[in-house]
Amino acid sequence: MMNKDDRDLYIELLEKYQELLSKSQHQIMVLYYFEDLSITEIAEELAMTRSGVHDALKKGRTKLLNIYEKVK
Repeated sequence: MMNKDDRDLYIELLEKYQELLSKSQHQIMVLYYFEDLSITEIAEELAMTRSGVHDALKKGRTKLLNIYEKVK
């Protein structure tokens, strides 16, 4: 489980750099961080596999952190 500081960082980065994510990464991250849906709930909502949702979250987080490191 993610701690509050990490979660807050991803929310802040998502708000700033959302346009740099793919459409599906953005949609999944919004559902996860703003709507507080679980990976299973997102998978059901978007008719995806849990692993597909997990991969999109992981890639989205990585992309946001890479952007953050470059502009820091």
